Amino acid sequence: MSLLLLLSCQERREAPAVLWGGEMHNSNASTPESIDASLELAAKLGFNAVLAPVSWELLEPVQGEFDFTLVDYLLEAADKRNLYLGLLWFGTWKNGESSYPPLWVKSDTATYFRAPTCVAEKTGPISPFCEAACEADSRAFQTLMTHLKKADVHRRVLCVQVENEVGVFAERDFSAAGMKAWEESPWSRSDDPLAPQYFMAEAYARYVDAVAAAGKEAYDLPLYTNAWLADADKAYGKYPNGGPRVAVLDIWKKNAPHLDWLSPDIYGLDLREMCAAYADGQPLFIPETNCKAGRCWYALGEAGAKGVFGFGYEEHFDDPYYTAECKVISEMMPLIAGGHPMRGFVRIDKKDAPDAVFELPLGDCTFCVHCIDGEKNAHGIIVQTAPDEFTVAGVGAWIDFGPSTRIAFCEELRDGKRWQVLNGDETGHHNMLYLRGRLSLEDDETSDGTLIPAPFYGLSYQRRFRPAFQERFKVSGIYRIKLYDL
Repeated sequence: MSLLLLLSCQERREAPAVLWGGEMHNSNASTPESIDASLELAAKLGFNAVLAPVSWELLEPVQGEFDFTLVDYLLEAADKRNLYLGLLWFGTWKNGESSYPPLWVKSDTATYFRAPTCVAEKTGPISPFCEAACEADSRAFQTLMTHLKKADVHRRVLCVQVENEVGVFAERDFSAAGMKAWEESPWSRSDDPLAPQYFMAEAYARYVDAVAAAGKEAYDLPLYTNAWLADADKAYGKYPNGGPRVAVLDIWKKNAPHLDWLSPDIYGLDLREMCAAYADGQPLFIPETNCKAGRCWYALGEAGAKGVFGFGYEEHFDDPYYTAECKVISEMMPLIAGGHPMRGFVRIDKKDAPDAVFELPLGDCTFCVHCIDGEKNAHGIIVQTAPDEFTVAGVGAWIDFGPSTRIAFCEELRDGKRWQVLNGDETGHHNMLYLRGRLSLEDDETSDGTLIPAPFYGLSYQRRFRPAFQERFKVSGIYRIKLYDL
């Protein structure tokens, strides 16, 4: 079942059409206390969903004996705060390592043999060619999904990630089973330098698919797995080889048909390129990225993502920029999830010029977005709500609409309500939309701590070129405009 179909089936309980939020730190779902702390922050930030780990070692500490205490508490805690969940199954692998299987698996290296990174090595993660591990993992995952179907009475869980960033930190799996499979594989006779990647991708995809198939048999929720991305020319051993990276997406899709999509964890690589690659023929769902608002605006507005999550959001609890941007995103989510035509933009450091210009056609209008040199951030989203009406959220840029189009009306919104009507200097006399944003620096906060509009200190056109004030642009504003032709 696809994510879109599931969300459609769940309209009666108002499940969001687009998921936005954060992924918990790895250990923050290991006690009721840490679950509460993480979800309470998520609710304050305005998230509609959180990705939370379910650890195999805590679920099945003794072989065949399952403890669902934490799972049940997580469901209850999320429902209490009106948050939706994506569960992360930390089973055989997490980040290419086998640290989350139960001790009875990790300590029995004869039954659950490892994938050494060279012939003589005796340690390493569990091999994807280990049938006993695959069977044990599949049974545990199926048991989890069986319980989830009964226990999640309010249907808070919308999807489940099967494993996490799988792969081996080597060219190949050098276990006896891995060596035998390589010798029998046609990839061993290929001259393609990526043949080891194709070989390992097949192995991991088949293993993960077996686990996913067992889970789907119990409860047909959308399932996916995610990729640790790396530059194409990065040496083996620097990333988990075999995961669903761009070069092997087709192999994964062929060998893991029980997965509904494959997800990218996007950090250092080109955001725009990775979004395009993983949106090709499947939903774009980003379970991990930096806690930076611009990445969310672009993924949601331009790339059409159905889910975007900042990893480790808990450590940003006191970052005034991030927390304030989260509030702005939450204010925009009803429009973003409403099926309206949208465009998004973000200036990427070291890739785009400081004064980069993006031309974004939308409807009958072309929005010419001018990033402001000197601003720390330039990003935003444009949502078309009527033929000549748009809601724009963003900061660090100004927008014109061509020589014959002007603003008929412009208002700034706060919490969905009109906060100011903008005209004159603030709109360049209706020639442009200036994304001045909301100021969050301490010395310019009002006595009750609320955000105030970034001051102009003169004409808008002048302010665009005054570096002393550009640093004061911190948080996106929301503007509703109506356009007309001269």
